[in-house]
Formats: sequence, C-alpha cells, structure tokens
Amino acid sequence: MEENWDVVVVGAGPAGSTAANEIAKAGFSTLLIERDKSPGRFNSCGGGIGYFLKELFDLPEEIVLAEISKVKLELGDAEKTYVSPKPLYISILRYQFDKFLAERAASNGAALLLNTKALDYDPLHKTLTCLNRETRTRVRFTARLFIFADGCRTLAWKCCKVGLPADKPLLIGIARELTAPGHDMDAYEFIFDEIKLPYGYFWVFPKGDTINVGVGGPVRHVRGRIDQMLEDWLATRPELRDLPCEHRTSGLIPGYIADKLHGAGVMAVGDAGGFLNPLTGGGIFLGMKSAQLAAGTAIEALSAGRFDSHFLARYTHRVKFGPIYSSVKFFDFLVKWSQNYREKKGKPMLGYVFRAYSDMMFHLLQVIKDI
Repeated sequence: MEENWDVVVVGAGPAGSTAANEIAKAGFSTLLIERDKSPGRFNSCGGGIGYFLKELFDLPEEIVLAEISKVKLELGDAEKTYVSPKPLYISILRYQFDKFLAERAASNGAALLLNTKALDYDPLHKTLTCLNRETRTRVRFTARLFIFADGCRTLAWKCCKVGLPADKPLLIGIARELTAPGHDMDAYEFIFDEIKLPYGYFWVFPKGDTINVGVGGPVRHVRGRIDQMLEDWLATRPELRDLPCEHRTSGLIPGYIADKLHGAGVMAVGDAGGFLNPLTGGGIFLGMKSAQLAAGTAIEALSAGRFDSHFLARYTHRVKFGPIYSSVKFFDFLVKWSQNYREKKGKPMLGYVFRAYSDMMFHLLQVIKDI
C-alpha cells in the first residue's frame, strides 16, 4: 500500500469515516485506518440518533431498524411520555452504521485499512507508525495532514497535546443488545434513579428484532459496579430480564470538548476532540459535524498548501464560534449546576434538567434539519 498520503484519518467511526469521505470526494488521496477488523463492533452505544440525520447524512433505509416517535421519561415516581406525529429518532446497530460509513468513504476514493492499530505519531516528520494486528508487522505512513478520530484516549494528545487530555475525568457506558424478535416496544425510555445513580441514567432503545439496554455515568461514581447496576435494574423489568443477550459493549466517553482541537498538521474530531452532549452522553451527531468542519478545513489547507497551526486554527474557530460549542457549553453548565445543587442541597436535579431538555428537544426534533 502507498505510504505517502494527502490525509491520513485515524479511526473509522462515524467521525473518521465522515471526514475521510468528504476529503476523498474532493479528490485528495486519503487513508482511513481502523484498529478493528470491522468498525463499530466494540463501541458502547444505544444506537439511537435523531431522525433528521437520515437526510442530513444521506443514510440508506437498510440500516434504519426502527423509526421512533415516542419517548418515555421516568424520574423516580414521576413519568412523562412524548408522542410526536412524525419520527423523532431512528434506531441503528453501530456495527452496521459504522461499516456503511467506512465503506461509503472507500467507494468515494478513500483507502480503508482495517485491523491496523496506530501506535505512535511523530509530528516533526509527520509520520504515523501502525501495527498490522494480523501479521504483527509495523508500517509507517506519512501525510501532509492527519485527522485523529481515535476515541477519547487519542494518540493526538499523547504525541502533540491536541484533543482530549488523558488525565481528565470521563464517563463510561455499557450496553447490551437483547434478542427480542416480534417485540412490541415502540418508545425510547430514559430512566433516572438519582439515589442509585446520581449523575447518569438507564436507557431502553427498541430496534428491529433487538432491544438495546444500558447505563452510563461518570467513571468516578460507577467504577467497579456498573455491570451490577445494570443487572439489578434489569431485574426490575420482567419483560427484559430474561431476554438473551447477543452482544455486549462497554467504553469510555468524553465529558466535554477539548480546549485544543488542532496543531501543526493535526486536527482532532469526534470523541478524540470531546464532541459529546454532556447531558445525554450522545456523540454521533456532534462527532460527524466536527468531522465535516475538519474536512472542510483540510480541503482548504490542501488547496493552499498550508498545514501550519495558524492556518488550521480556522477549524477550531469554526467549532468554538458556532452553534455546536455554545450548545455543548450550555448543556455542560446545566450538568455541573445539577451536580453542585445535589451536593449542596441533597436534592437530585439532573432528571428534572433532562426533562426540561426533553421538552425543548421534542419540538426541535420535529423541525430541525441541521445546525
């Protein structure tokens, strides 16, 4: 395989594949590297995304397993149900979704290299050292520009202090895909139990012949007991507890957008840049939007032959002076306020904040096209 590229993208999740697709379509040589044999197989995710993404990112019907127009919110003894005349969300399986995005990038000209782990990046020589996990051999790639979409423990921070810092607190989520052919569940459920889980929630996301259940929260609050928490909660749901589990995932989730998103010849997108809604823990849409912004900047840089930090700063500026950053910072403020309120007053508030957010999103998701 060619070793010199215009752009190397590390990580073939939704953000990485989106960036690679945009750049390859513009006619630049693009290498998309994925550490696993198939992207998305081990990502912890409920698999629920906004219905508007279907049109925004031109998603095919075959990866849409359910269209959801009902949402149930449970706050202790209180419940609220939202019913929309039109779909609010679509259900996906991450390994199908990620595979489609990676293969679409490849069909538009990107080279897709699977089962290859990025080990080290040399910013001085713009060289990425990788390990072929099948042959156990090392290979090096050089490029004019590198985009890191390799998760919240990104190599970009280790090698050039770009992206999410390694020492910052993270969230963790675990999910189970339960086999349930012929099930009649038609609503997304968000369950808050702020006695057992002060800063997180349980979820139920129905799909075609499966139901995704999971729990997420800050690592410092659930470390070592999150699996048992999900087991205990499932025991309270007789319609779910005995269903066979066909797939389990767990993973770390960023808690905020990184301060530094670019450097000389480098940009960080998706989880590597901390693109996540801190209130919901959802990161697919924000990650893909960050990738579009980075790809646009990459195309400008390649056209101008400019890869210095000053030129690539336009990516960071587009993020931090746009609607993504302002909305994420606002949600982060709400989460921190609810946490501080609980610590000072002893009264849980996160679920009520989420309810206000759900009230807003119920109307917004019926009309939104993009941000």
